[in-house]
Amino acid sequence: MKFLHAADLHLDTPFLGLSDLPNALQQRLIQAPLTALHRLVDLALDEQVDFVLLVGDLFDSQAQSVQAQAALMNELERLHRVQIPVLLSFGNHDFQADLTTWHFPSNVHVFGPQVTTVTLTTNAQEKVAISGFSYSQRWIQTDLTSQYPLKTSAVDYQIGTLHGQVGQAGDHYAPFSVGELLAKHDDYWALGHIHQRQVLNAQPPVVYAGNIQGRHRGETGAKGCLIVTSQPDHTLQSTFKPLTDIIWTDITADLTGTYTRSNLLNALSDQLNQQCHDGLQLVSLMLPTAAQLDANAQLALNQGALLAQLRERATEHWWPVQIEQAVNSAEATSFGVNQATWESAGQQVVTADAIADLAANLLNEDFLNTALLETMTPAQWQAQVMRLLTDQYHVTTGGTNDVD
Repeated sequence: MKFLHAADLHLDTPFLGLSDLPNALQQRLIQAPLTALHRLVDLALDEQVDFVLLVGDLFDSQAQSVQAQAALMNELERLHRVQIPVLLSFGNHDFQADLTTWHFPSNVHVFGPQVTTVTLTTNAQEKVAISGFSYSQRWIQTDLTSQYPLKTSAVDYQIGTLHGQVGQAGDHYAPFSVGELLAKHDDYWALGHIHQRQVLNAQPPVVYAGNIQGRHRGETGAKGCLIVTSQPDHTLQSTFKPLTDIIWTDITADLTGTYTRSNLLNALSDQLNQQCHDGLQLVSLMLPTAAQLDANAQLALNQGALLAQLRERATEHWWPVQIEQAVNSAEATSFGVNQATWESAGQQVVTADAIADLAANLLNEDFLNTALLETMTPAQWQAQVMRLLTDQYHVTTGGTNDVD
């Protein structure tokens, strides 16, 4: 048996905050999730998989563009032509209160708001039971794992699909525990919602496939899907397959000594040419503490001129999104406060509960809901809040932004 596990396609991702990209590059980025989807289907066809699992958040929002819907339908039709079944669910981003408005090809099964199970037979005549559900509203705060069936001897393999996260009842996104999933004795749990590929349990596999295209600079590295194959001992093993040629990347430049503006530009462009030679990488550059900038280079960095000049040297394989300068954390201060003290205060004040209490019903807004409760960890919230406060401090005082 062989199948494809993917999740979080996020077709129609707006890629906010990148309005300064050249138009051709911006259009390529907007098209990237559709390109990744096309490659996903190419992979399914090449691998001759028995079925495809798409576990939630097919689209980036509840309302989709005609282009994104058409792209999905076209790709599903390609699978239909070779009779590869697709089992899909909607997630918290693209939740659907009424599934009757959708008309998918006959090879597609859409899980409804209650956990249901579909049984199919592979080309090797193996019986596989697959369970799952779709979101009918943005938040599912109940633990639905009790609705999943126990594995029975009537099937060769049983697979659970679940778009959610580890948590407890009351959390927003179909909370579950790994122990609860393992108690079902399924052979594989195909998870969605978390955009970082990760294994919560090795055998039986409980696995997040991650998303198929990084949506912002916090989602770095290769993105794609998993090809899952049965082994002689009846276990299932997954192999990651990259799908996109646009990758968000963090690079710390290899710099030591003092640099003029010209020398710094040459060094950075040379290193990017050496490191970025496949596909396209959107790069966030960090200048190490070992690099000392002369007055002109420092001014160019602070005013954005250095970034602008580096972009003039960009190739088809790399584009600098930002350049930051690392600082010694022991020496860095914000508002005159030592960085360690600042971070400690942030960890105590900027908590998940505090964010939820302050945001209240504003969390119904998509961008706040996403930023605060989905793709950002508490540590990232803290860093972002401190970054915003520090930026505002430097704007009002005329200081330079030297805090990472």
